[in-house]
Amino acid sequence: MAEFSVNFAIETLASLLVQESTLLRSVKKEVESIKRELEFIKSFLRDADTRAAAEEEGESNGGVVSTWVKQVREEAYHIEDVIDEYILNEAKHHEHDGKGLTGFLRKMRCFINELKVRHGISSEIKHIKSSLVDIQRRAEHYNLRHIDQGDVLPHDSRVGSFFIPGAEVVGIEATRDQLIGLLVSGTSKRSVVAIVGEGGLGKTTLAGNIYENDTVKKHFDCQAWITVGKECTKMDILRKTIQEFDGVTGSTHGEMDKMEEKDLLATLVRQLKDKCYMVAFDDVWKTDFWGHIEYALIENDKSSRIILTTRNKSIVDLIPFINVHRLQPLPSDKAFELFCRKAFGPQGCCPPELEKLSRDILGKCGGLPLAIVAIGGLLSNKNKVAFEWKKLLDDLGSQLGSDFHLKDCNKVLLEGYYGLPHHLKSCLLYFGFFPESYSISCARLVRLWIAEGFVPNSKRSTCEQVAEEFLIDLINRSLVQVVETDFIGRPRYCRVHDLMHEIIIRKTEHLSFSHVVNREHSNLSSKIRRISIQGSTDSVLENIKDSKIRSVSFFNVDRMSNSFMTTIVNFKLMKVLDFEDSPIEYLPKGVGNLFHLHYLSLKNTKVNVLPKSIGKLLNLETLNLKCSLVTELPVEINNLKKLRYLLIYRWDNGGNYERVKIPVGFGSLLDLQKLGFVEANFEVLKELGKLRHLRRLGIRVTNGNEKYLCACIANMEKLESLTIYSTSREEILDIESMNSPPRGLQRLYLRGNMKKLPDWIFKLEYIVRIGLNLLGLTNDPIIVLQALPKLLELRLWDTRHNEQLLFKEGWFQKLKRLQLIDFEGLELMIIDKGAMPNLEDLRIGPFPRLKEIPIGIEHLRNLRILKFRLMLKEIYHMIKDEKWKKVTQHISEICVTFKMEGKLFYETTKYISSLSPVDFEQYIEEVERSNKPSHP
Repeated sequence: MAEFSVNFAIETLASLLVQESTLLRSVKKEVESIKRELEFIKSFLRDADTRAAAEEEGESNGGVVSTWVKQVREEAYHIEDVIDEYILNEAKHHEHDGKGLTGFLRKMRCFINELKVRHGISSEIKHIKSSLVDIQRRAEHYNLRHIDQGDVLPHDSRVGSFFIPGAEVVGIEATRDQLIGLLVSGTSKRSVVAIVGEGGLGKTTLAGNIYENDTVKKHFDCQAWITVGKECTKMDILRKTIQEFDGVTGSTHGEMDKMEEKDLLATLVRQLKDKCYMVAFDDVWKTDFWGHIEYALIENDKSSRIILTTRNKSIVDLIPFINVHRLQPLPSDKAFELFCRKAFGPQGCCPPELEKLSRDILGKCGGLPLAIVAIGGLLSNKNKVAFEWKKLLDDLGSQLGSDFHLKDCNKVLLEGYYGLPHHLKSCLLYFGFFPESYSISCARLVRLWIAEGFVPNSKRSTCEQVAEEFLIDLINRSLVQVVETDFIGRPRYCRVHDLMHEIIIRKTEHLSFSHVVNREHSNLSSKIRRISIQGSTDSVLENIKDSKIRSVSFFNVDRMSNSFMTTIVNFKLMKVLDFEDSPIEYLPKGVGNLFHLHYLSLKNTKVNVLPKSIGKLLNLETLNLKCSLVTELPVEINNLKKLRYLLIYRWDNGGNYERVKIPVGFGSLLDLQKLGFVEANFEVLKELGKLRHLRRLGIRVTNGNEKYLCACIANMEKLESLTIYSTSREEILDIESMNSPPRGLQRLYLRGNMKKLPDWIFKLEYIVRIGLNLLGLTNDPIIVLQALPKLLELRLWDTRHNEQLLFKEGWFQKLKRLQLIDFEGLELMIIDKGAMPNLEDLRIGPFPRLKEIPIGIEHLRNLRILKFRLMLKEIYHMIKDEKWKKVTQHISEICVTFKMEGKLFYETTKYISSLSPVDFEQYIEEVERSNKPSHP
């Protein structure tokens, strides 16, 4: 983690040397000298971080290396602070430059102040250099060495897992039998089975049970088990494999240490050429693993098998002809069974007074067998009283780091963190900024990482693309869990496991990376750099008024005082200010003093006016006003030349976008990538034509301006998502004139009135999502849209009020999600066999005249979600049809939504079907009564 801080400081110094050509020559030399010192110190950091990690986990004594790493990290932070303060002061001095006598006097005053600033930075830099010399000297004293590998936490906590008897294993029996079947049957060609999952999920236990299974032992001529780990080199793997096979093949190779790679390969080929062999590689970490063993394990048409376990899905993605099994957490019933066995003995009987606490503790375990076993074992030695168990539940984070019973669990979870390259460590630690079990929007997370400086610039990709690669890497390493994906399988929301969250919180506080403030924990270090305020703002800022706070976010905060709002904008080095979902009604004028601010979110707040001082935020990249009450942007917004995301839309009660007035001159925001939702009159369109980097655009077009809009859009070569609304659904939307739409357009939404779909829609090679809310169409759009070869999602509002809707065989071959809305005249929906074969999610309604479930729905074998919107009465009658169960039994989630007191609720059809006619009538009356308008 210190390596990231030092890297960041080095990059900051490099940027300063390039941009600040006016630095005094002597200071510039000192800055270059500091940069060299940091680069030299950096060469020792990986060794130091590794040894510090061992100290923290109790593997060695003293803590001297941990202290050294902490000093390096603090000095790197100090460098960042000095440079940011220097840049801030420089910006202030040039802010009021002008002409004439007044301008001259201002420039003279600025010049004098500038000399003072430079004198100040000169003193600071000399102090930093002196500190770095001392730090370097101590590195040599501690015999730190340069290493190229990532951090290693030396231990093997998997050994015990291999020897767990099959009779004691819970919840993996079906998976074990399935994988054994793959190993002992099938092709005569060599094949690979991979078990992938997060640490503690039981991969080694499962693989060990398979390896020791009698059926497996009888099937193969010889077997080998190799624990790989992080440290193993290619030569180590080859030697270990030969040694494992020595006993079973009858050969001996005592001088392997002297053998070259080609000799080791030849030895393995000789050992295995006539054998039906099985090799298990446990705990694989390196992505080049397959290259190490592909040619070492011979393809001999003897039905040989390779099985491997790994946390990193990227490893198995590189292996051809592989069966990948993604190991899942234990379901709640199996988790409870395992927990009770460990906590209460073989009979596993939980006292009633401890059942709720037991299940709360299991919730923290998240189905991880290792955690369940460890915590169950710890509780088995405690008194069976609620007080003791509640104490463990409340203090689980600190217990993970200190209790002997939880030691292996802690180490297994930490392995994932220590195995990360330095740039991903900061990204993972950032999850500690959010509350436990919090589902984080991936788009929000990516923008926050960029704002914090975690994402380097790249010539080949945008910052957003690099950040998304970082997130996918963390997901593939089984450190981040995907909560929800979009229609093409990309993660939309994510989170970390609750126990990993506990470890991250402990790490962030130890590293002074960030601190969570709530009613129970409000003590803050003056050196803290990021604070996550959760639940209350009382007394938060008293101890940190002089801190160099970089980021502040709010979660579940009930109120914010005026004094708090005034104080929060006094942290002049702030980069991130995230008020999302907070109870604020205004933004202080002082926000304009936050020169370094990159990210400002007022999403879902009651703020209705932006102060003009916002135009001073020259480094702002993200301004999120989504679902706020802001209806007009100040003209000063045009000063924000680095702005990349401007989100300014909200919805009215009818589900329509409400317009926000945008100032003339916004065409100067040339870096904008995302803009929505704005109203396009002629003046706006002139400015819009200058924004060539837009990737996402939402716009409401006034009648008569469509041709200008089409001309603008045709020049937006990078546009990926386009939403065009007319001012009302009845107003003509004439966008046929766009002969050359952006080639890379993937998502398109249209609302208005048109006779036929524009021909250019069918030129879109990459279109995967379409939403149409159109009146006036003379032809059924489904007939023409079904031919789009890559369409994955379709949202369609009724346009023609037909009584029958037919999906023919061969239509929508790749469609995964279909939403049909407000088909008021529809009485019958038919799905032919072979239509929409890949459909997973179907949402329909309201269809007030539809009396029976869509005919042929049983043909949609991949359908997993079926939702009926505002169709409570209709669904009740469908459920009572005798064929309902037969045609829907393959669908895992079926529900119906309805409104009560203005809010949308849903019930499962299983519950609806359980109601008698009388009970259902009462239920309907209650729903309808709640929706009646109240009268004074």
